[in-house]
Amino acid sequence: MTPPPPPPAGPVPGRGGSSPLGWVLRTPGDLLYLLTGLPVAIASAVVGWVLSSLVTGLASTVVLLPVALLVLLATLACARGFAHLERFRLSWTGERIPAPAPAGSPLTPPAPNRTGRWWRWWDWLRDGQLWLDLLHGAIAIALATLTWSITVAWLVTGLAGVSYWAWGERAEAAAGPGSITIAGITGLPVAWQVVVGVVLLVTLVPVARGLAFAHAAFARGTIGNSSVRALAQRVEVLTASRAAASDAEAAALRSLERDLHDGPQQRLVRLEMDLAAAQRRLAAGDADAAATTVGEARLQAQEALAELRALSRGIAPPVLVDRGLVAAVESLASRSAVPTVVHADLGPSLEGRRLPSAVERTAYFVVAEALTNAAKHSGARAVVVDLRGEPQPEATWLVVRVEDDGVGGADPESATGTGLRGLGARAESVDGALTVSSPAGGPTVVEARLPLR
Repeated sequence: MTPPPPPPAGPVPGRGGSSPLGWVLRTPGDLLYLLTGLPVAIASAVVGWVLSSLVTGLASTVVLLPVALLVLLATLACARGFAHLERFRLSWTGERIPAPAPAGSPLTPPAPNRTGRWWRWWDWLRDGQLWLDLLHGAIAIALATLTWSITVAWLVTGLAGVSYWAWGERAEAAAGPGSITIAGITGLPVAWQVVVGVVLLVTLVPVARGLAFAHAAFARGTIGNSSVRALAQRVEVLTASRAAASDAEAAALRSLERDLHDGPQQRLVRLEMDLAAAQRRLAAGDADAAATTVGEARLQAQEALAELRALSRGIAPPVLVDRGLVAAVESLASRSAVPTVVHADLGPSLEGRRLPSAVERTAYFVVAEALTNAAKHSGARAVVVDLRGEPQPEATWLVVRVEDDGVGGADPESATGTGLRGLGARAESVDGALTVSSPAGGPTVVEARLPLR
């Protein structure tokens, strides 16, 4: 299941907004964030600096370069962890900083032909957002030191001002004269101490809000600056998917051209020759031979028409156009050489409405190719087709799953796997993905996940 996308940046609903009452409601969260900021910033900076220094030291020796690479990846992973922690802490203040969009969502689906551990490591190294996370962890300590000091001084002085009269003299008597000093408070009369304390506690609300806002602004410029990364990744995926769509279309046109040349065209040539022969026999007065030839020509015309209809079903099946995906898949199942059961549960959001035509065609051909393979190659005795909708916050996914109980061994990368490769290209052309699981001995499972926007 695709993970949900990050929430949009901005204040958390229900946390008060920008009104004075909202600031008051946010103050406990602001104080909790600001008071814990310095310890977290120190931990983040120390981890980042120590690991970065270790990477620099290891990289100076050629033999240790692989170890330096692993430590660098660990450094980026720690930076991403502290960035997530910072997003969580900022939620206490009512601010939402979006995390990078997860791969596999409609916004950033996995790039075709870019799977595997090595590609994932390379993508980490070239991910600018990770380096911004590392930058945030390294320099946030300066801002955290300033805001923590202001918060502590403001809060302690305000609390001391309104309460010093109750405990100050006893504390000084116990600790000794002059041992307790609170700047701006201890030298004032009690009334002025209370006034100063009240003023500081009241103004703590906008001060804490302003300091928290400064942290949020800094975070939005570093750990929240994922829009450029998401856009670049989206462009990369769209470029690859459109190339796959062009390749799939070119392959389909070549296949159609071969089918027309090898099928209907040959029968139409034979039809033309039969009609010419019948015309010659009629001119010679041989009516019986001419009638036989016309009968053969009529048979050729019927077979050519049947082949053209079959080819037209391969382009856009009439039942798919007229009645939709579920009816078209049920029609495929009824004609399948292998007993096939269809389960369709698109959910209330999709029930009774048509899906995008490109998605319907892709899903139809996935089922058609899987049923053909099951009949020709797998020796299956039963096939189950499952159509279901998976609602996600960012989109609803159509999941098409075809499972047979055959011998397995289907491999899209083999020389005989051109049909499955073509289906993969079709799925990529609509920003979807196709997976094939076919271990030796079976079962074979072909699953396509197609986003519905």
